[in-house]
Amino acid sequence: MNQAMRLSIKINGYTPVLAGLALILAAIPLIGRVYEKPDAALEAVFPGSEISKQPVYLSKKEQSDLTEQVGMEVNSRFYTFYIARKAGKIVGYGTFYTHVVRTKEQTLFVAVDPSGKIKDVRLISFFEPSEYRPPDRWLALLKGKGGGDAIMPGKDLPAISGASLTSRSTASTARLVLAIFKLKF
Repeated sequence: MNQAMRLSIKINGYTPVLAGLALILAAIPLIGRVYEKPDAALEAVFPGSEISKQPVYLSKKEQSDLTEQVGMEVNSRFYTFYIARKAGKIVGYGTFYTHVVRTKEQTLFVAVDPSGKIKDVRLISFFEPSEYRPPDRWLALLKGKGGGDAIMPGKDLPAISGASLTSRSTASTARLVLAIFKLKF
């Protein structure tokens, strides 16, 4: 057997092992990136409530106005809001919003109380590197913020060291949900 043939067989003999290792390594970054299931988030924010869905449609003008108002590109004109009721009384609204932070997606659940203040913001999934993930204590700072609040990292919210894109996009999402709530509810 010549040298080239032996080299080819040796390399090919390791190909399935290398391919398997590559698949395992590729799957590792995905582990732990979904932090909460949507149903669990709804139950945690609105415990014991009856939840219904309400579609929200934006006109092209509303979409354009919101883009200017919240300082981020509003790419969708359709949203699904969840309305929570207890004993027939509305106790809050919420929506799931997925957007790209830097190059990968983040999904947040933003809940609003009937008065138009943020009730809770929960991280559903985050596919950027974990060091850019917004801490729960930072997300808790959004509670109680309303449409009149600036909701700007570095101004009325602390910046997240090393995760400025995450803090800006999360704050923009909160502003967007509050603006849609004010416009449609």
